[in-house]
Amino acid sequence: MNPTPLRALPSRRRQLVAAATVSAALFLGACSSPAGQDVPPTTASTSAPAPSATDSSASAAASASGTPAPSAETAVKELVAGFPTQVLPLPKGAAIQASSLEKGATVSVAQVTATTTETPAQILEFYTTSLTAQGFKAQPGDAVDGVPLKTYVRADGQEIVTVSVVVTSGTSTFTAGATLLPGSLK
Repeated sequence: MNPTPLRALPSRRRQLVAAATVSAALFLGACSSPAGQDVPPTTASTSAPAPSATDSSASAAASASGTPAPSAETAVKELVAGFPTQVLPLPKGAAIQASSLEKGATVSVAQVTATTTETPAQILEFYTTSLTAQGFKAQPGDAVDGVPLKTYVRADGQEIVTVSVVVTSGTSTFTAGATLLPGSLK
């Protein structure tokens, strides 16, 4: 069976991958602290994200159908409670910068940003080994616009993991984000 190219995935899945990539970049930028400044671990959680114009109708529909609204949690310098480390393990020696987990009825989104002295090739190899052992299929390509990035899919494209790496002053900062089915969080 050939892996499904990203462009052949349904548009909703492509949107999720794009959203995960953009949110990883925003999350990394928002959670970075100035050099030499320690940020104490903190955790913020809500029972549901703040509604926007686009998701207020989704919240109303969820309430009417009895489906629980998604819950989201974030943490700085630690993994949030319930983070799926069995799916998204961390390379040895990685220092967590931030993590998040949004549990939904149909899919959940988990993300971790961490730093390490490993090279981008070593980080991508770590995730390729770990994820292919779990049944994910590595998609073609190892970079986007010169940034090391690899995408993995399983469950006929319903589960997607994207790993990207940025190197600054000899330190690799990577973000691993996953869109997972509820059964993968257990």
